Amino acid sequence: MPTKRLPLILALLSLFLLMAAVVALAQPCRVTATTPANRAQGVDPKLAYIEVSFNQDMAPGRWSWVTNPKLGFFPVVAGKPVFVDPRTCRLPVKLSPGTTYAVGINTEGYGNFQAKAAPGTPCAPYQIIFTTEGK
Repeated sequence: MPTKRLPLILALLSLFLLMAAVVALAQPCRVTATTPANRAQGVDPKLAYIEVSFNQDMAPGRWSWVTNPKLGFFPVVAGKPVFVDPRTCRLPVKLSPGTTYAVGINTEGYGNFQAKAAPGTPCAPYQIIFTTEGK
């Protein structure tokens, strides 16, 4: 009798795993980490890049690094943004000592950071604010 139920159990298990995968893909794309960390103080002004990592693989070659002068300065861009892996984008910058910076990710009207699994759907907006050391 138990062997007759095995195909049913396997089918239900497969269905459960498929549903779990669909739910995981349906999760909105969001920022999971940044360099420097958001709200960091005393950041080394020699840091040569700002980096953002997401919870999903990203559509390559698309990004929206956005300025918000009300919250801080936008750094001098020192090169083209590049994806260092499928989930992490790096923006080369030149920072100044004793300066507060604000760098937006996908703010209103700018939504080019998008997950590869959901083209056309921007990742959630995020704001990185940090202050460099010195003066």
